[in-house]
Amino acid sequence: MNANPAQLLISVPFGRTSESVNSTRYFWDNNHRNEEPFVILQWTMEGSGEFVLQGKTWSLSPGYAFIAIQPEASSYYFPKQAAEPWKFAWLNFYGAFGVSLMREFRKAFGPVAALPLQSVAAGMFLSLAAMGETRDFPDSYEVSSACYAFLMEWSRLLTRPAHQDRDRVDMAMTLCRSRFREPLGIKELAAETGLTREHLTRIFTARAGVSPGRYLRNLRVAAARQMLKGQAITLKETALRCGFSSVRSLNHALAEDDRGV
Repeated sequence: MNANPAQLLISVPFGRTSESVNSTRYFWDNNHRNEEPFVILQWTMEGSGEFVLQGKTWSLSPGYAFIAIQPEASSYYFPKQAAEPWKFAWLNFYGAFGVSLMREFRKAFGPVAALPLQSVAAGMFLSLAAMGETRDFPDSYEVSSACYAFLMEWSRLLTRPAHQDRDRVDMAMTLCRSRFREPLGIKELAAETGLTREHLTRIFTARAGVSPGRYLRNLRVAAARQMLKGQAITLKETALRCGFSSVRSLNHALAEDDRGV
């Protein structure tokens, strides 16, 4: 039996650590791009895009990556309803072994999977994308090893959802406590934790007993009451210092708090 070690290699010939688009002309059809099978991993950093596979559409919010395997009936694009540019990083995997690995990975975790912005796996992804961007390739075996290490770290993250959810709720709570005086909202919290707004709200509420929006409001109200107690300070100044957009929103929050709403 004649073994071919080259069959076990994974290459990353193309990649980009940061790219931004804001036009609906950005559209890729993966069914007519290349006869040789290869993998595209594209990871959202800001804004959002959409990925379609076999008629199903996924929204690509910050901290999520799609896996496309050429050629196939899939596409990705900048959506018409997007309110801000889509910023992302991407890389390609070439080689029969890499394609096979990603097919199995996609079967296990789906074509769109969480890759949190501050995770170890995200840092490994960017390092691989940088290889394709600069074309500064180390030994081919070293590249393959780095690709496999990234996939194993990403797999570890995705197979420990309960632990990861607790970590992300803790992260969101810490962000709320340290930055509630800023115009911080659920959108920003979701981006920082690498979750969708819906998933963050669900796991945060289950853990804290209140939604992240209510948690922020409670912190701001408590700070405002303390500031107003015995101090010669205007309502406008209090609102600005405690994260409220206006005196009206401060008064509304104080009234709701008095009613126990």
